[in-house]
Amino acid sequence: MCQLVEIVLPVPLAQVFSYRFPRQPEAEGESLPEIRMGDLVVVPFGRRREVIGMVVGVSELAADIREIDGVKLRDVIRCLPPEYRVTADRLGLARWLASYYALPLGEVVPLFHPPSPGTRARKGGSGTPQPEYPVVDPENITLTPAQQRAVEAASKVLDDGVFGAFLLHGVTGSGKTEVYLNLISQALDAGRGAIYLLPEIALTPQTLARISARFGDRVAAIHSGLSAGQRCRVHEMAARGEIEVVVGPRSALFAPVRDLGVIIVDEEHETSFKQDEKPRYHARHAALVRARESRAVVMLGSATPDLESMVNALEGRFQLMELPDRMGGSLPEVEVVDMRGGGNLEGFTPALTEAMAATLEEGRQIILYYNRRGFARVLQCIDCGEVIMCPNCDIGVTYHLRPRRLLCHYCDFTRQVPDTCPDCGGQEFLPSGGGTEKVELNLQAHFPEAKILRLDHDTTRRRGSHRRILTAFARGEADILVGTQMVAKGHHFPKVGLVGVLAADDGLGLPDYRAAERSFQLLTQVAGRSGRTEAGRVIFQTWRPEDPVILAAADHDYATFLETEIPLRKALGYPPFKRLVRLGISGRRLAHTEEGARQLADAVRATLGGPGMDILGPAPAVFPRLKDRYRFQILIKGTLGKKKKEWLAECLRSFKEGFRGVDVVHDVDPVSMY
Repeated sequence: MCQLVEIVLPVPLAQVFSYRFPRQPEAEGESLPEIRMGDLVVVPFGRRREVIGMVVGVSELAADIREIDGVKLRDVIRCLPPEYRVTADRLGLARWLASYYALPLGEVVPLFHPPSPGTRARKGGSGTPQPEYPVVDPENITLTPAQQRAVEAASKVLDDGVFGAFLLHGVTGSGKTEVYLNLISQALDAGRGAIYLLPEIALTPQTLARISARFGDRVAAIHSGLSAGQRCRVHEMAARGEIEVVVGPRSALFAPVRDLGVIIVDEEHETSFKQDEKPRYHARHAALVRARESRAVVMLGSATPDLESMVNALEGRFQLMELPDRMGGSLPEVEVVDMRGGGNLEGFTPALTEAMAATLEEGRQIILYYNRRGFARVLQCIDCGEVIMCPNCDIGVTYHLRPRRLLCHYCDFTRQVPDTCPDCGGQEFLPSGGGTEKVELNLQAHFPEAKILRLDHDTTRRRGSHRRILTAFARGEADILVGTQMVAKGHHFPKVGLVGVLAADDGLGLPDYRAAERSFQLLTQVAGRSGRTEAGRVIFQTWRPEDPVILAAADHDYATFLETEIPLRKALGYPPFKRLVRLGISGRRLAHTEEGARQLADAVRATLGGPGMDILGPAPAVFPRLKDRYRFQILIKGTLGKKKKEWLAECLRSFKEGFRGVDVVHDVDPVSMY
């Protein structure tokens, strides 16, 4: 006996593939195995390739039938265990992802299983090792009235067994995590599971420690920092109900938690919830859909909510809950320091240097934020002024000291520091601009007795490095933590008395309609790391001390920022008032790529243009050449329904066939214009 199974595969083809599944009992008296809807199967594809697909249709087939309509049927190699089956709520999410992001269903299937499913964890390996991160929560916590209102409102929806969406807007240090934990507790008491989403792996040790302290071995983390075997173990345990709470970055959303009751999206404003490669989904949006499919509660939380989320709350699509006060104290005082006029030493103003010395004298910790890696942004010839450029990108390479090399942060091109200038033969170079590596060295010179840690992409390449660095700082084993955006996101360090931002205006000049919002969010968030238990200070160093974004962040004033930004977005026709789709076109030959972009824009404009729709471009991308490919982009402003998205997907497939060597990607609801 055989089954005919219809399978979607992770390939860019909008079709279903047919295979045979011979049903052979393994022993006398055993029932015949069956394939079901949502099962994951391994099948042959092409000449020597095996891929994992998902079953979307099953019917009985006579054993002797080997072909249909002249097409030979190949056999399924094996069906993965039931723990990997994509059950109803996740299947609904998969279909929505494919429809909304204009993709074949098969291309979203890899989201729903770990890499190398079925891999066994090495002996002693597990998805639930007890984290070393110190837990600072007191044993008995009494909720504030505002916290209690948020918990009760969400718990009522949970008890009713219906979908509900909440936006928890609480200032930094206001106790949002305690609201989340109480809501998760309510779900577990009702026999339901929970997913806790974080924007980055860096936050996992702290959050997992707090949740594990509360709920024990019912909790596990799942993220790319685990081995394949560990990720499979967590996946399988969640599917069997042995793990009820899964914690992690955006991929944790797809874990097979049974009877899902609560989804938490912590720091919901973070752009890292948007995946930057296909499928380019946004985990916040997908979390709302999974909660709807599961009749669960989703709680989005942030001190600086995304404008789209806040508008949804103001218009009644989300229930808005406010936590206006910091737990056990007040928000830190922020001093805006003008860097104009010089007098600064190695990037530190006298005000910041004095504040650091005083903080160290008090025995408290410091966080310094600078969103640049390396020692210097560029290496410049003193004689001719030329900057050493990346041969693959129209960008100068960054100078790193340890190890000493020049590195492109976009294509990873690496070369040794030259002895002579390739343009004029000059023998002296000037490192221009700074980075976290240079800041670290300058700090060591200023404060030789201080223990300094650096948290950036260069120091966190090895597995477990995030946890090692953050745990050491949380335990008080270092005095100063210097880093990029990783240091700004949701950390709770009770001993931090000072936060310094070395260039508060760094992101304001970027060519992106979200530049002001991102700058405000980042400054507010990093300022919130100071004074969590005792009074703290924050210093914003800036060349634009009168900028309203910087002043609003210094005042912790989200309302004023909102009042300014929302009318501007509405007037310009940008999200959340108009949807965007960005088409990115790239190729190695400039003229061929530019012509392809022009023809694609003409086709899109002819079909999708009209009232309420704006088609902008093609125009060179912000970085016109990266990884030896010329780049153009087209921006579609307006709402695309299902039929128009299907047309667009088909148009892009035809374009790729007509313009060989030119790639095109589409990004629905882009968070970046780069």
